[in-house]
Amino acid sequence: MLRRIVQLPLSATPWIDLAYLTLGMISGVVGFLLLMFGPLMGLLLLITLIGLLKLYGDVWAVRWWGNMERRRSALAGVPLPLSRRVWAGRTMLIRLGSAGGDPMLWRELVWMALLFGVGLGCFLAGIIAWVTALSLLTGPLWMWAVPGGAQVGPLVVHSFLGALAVGVLLGPPATVAAAWVVRGVTAGQALLAQALLRGDEQERITELQVSRAGAVDAAAVELRRIERDLHDGAQARLVALALDLGMARERMASDPEGAAELVAGAHEDAKTALSELRDLARGIHPAILTDRGLDAAVSALAARCPVPCTVAIDVPDRLPAAVESAAYFTVAEALANVAKHSGARRCEIAGAVAAQRLVIEVRDDGRGGVDAARGTGIIGLRGRIEALDGRLTVRAPHGGGTTLRAELPCAS
Repeated sequence: MLRRIVQLPLSATPWIDLAYLTLGMISGVVGFLLLMFGPLMGLLLLITLIGLLKLYGDVWAVRWWGNMERRRSALAGVPLPLSRRVWAGRTMLIRLGSAGGDPMLWRELVWMALLFGVGLGCFLAGIIAWVTALSLLTGPLWMWAVPGGAQVGPLVVHSFLGALAVGVLLGPPATVAAAWVVRGVTAGQALLAQALLRGDEQERITELQVSRAGAVDAAAVELRRIERDLHDGAQARLVALALDLGMARERMASDPEGAAELVAGAHEDAKTALSELRDLARGIHPAILTDRGLDAAVSALAARCPVPCTVAIDVPDRLPAAVESAAYFTVAEALANVAKHSGARRCEIAGAVAAQRLVIEVRDDGRGGVDAARGTGIIGLRGRIEALDGRLTVRAPHGGGTTLRAELPCAS
């Protein structure tokens, strides 16, 4: 215990804590200004249409600020999951009403109001503690030169030897105390943020309801695709095969040579139908993914892509089958979009496991400008991934390429 107490100033923790407190002070000022010129002003302007539009934008700004605070809490060792709650409604007015009934929004507003004072107070406490400790520790460099002597509590230091004694006897204990003061105010601020910003059970239930709806939609899209592929491909081949065999049977006695040609054509149709059924089965769940894992399956996808691809998959062990399948189809859909729409010259696929989450990224240098809200492919992928409690994000600035990133929990 004593070793842990003494070693704290020698670690990176005090500097991380100081960065947390500094960012807290800045975030408190930003939050206070956002509160004053955001929701409060929006309420005052509600009598006008501009006020309604402003208030709708303000509640999203508050939510964004709340997620920034959740990210900041990780610096203090109290990680908070980002809020992914949904304000349902087809119109802006209904969504605004849903936001007004959201308890987490009000808790974020409370933290926004508190952090201005809490952040400033904690920052000042940390800075004063460190300045005091460093002043005592570096006392031999400057105390003896102060006209009239340097006041250190009840003592007045006039000489270099006195300053050296103060630096040796009081400097190290003051530094240790300052590190723990900073640690204490950091932990206090982080725990208060945790009490206000951690999602409750109702938010989790709402999130699961949304992900379940996305999974149902994704399954419906997948079933329609399979039905369309069967109808347009293998089913049409089998119908043609049945017709050819029927005609061959009718000609068997009168025209043996024509019957043989029809049988030969039916044989080719049968092989083609088998090939199409095999491709369809591979699209449902590829055998290479089951046999050799995600790295080999993604490498096979990259080899078939007309755009040159590099693959860097660092997954040491086999992942749950559902996670591997979702990651595989994410890459497959992304590469299909790269080949059809991006105009890219190269593509990169990267995957790794960090903090019990599989992170897959597909990046290209194409034209960008992808609208993730349009197109059944991205919507279907999002539903598939969110059904596993994952997250899909797409960044596609115009002219800046496209980056598709999927995060999937893979803890067993």
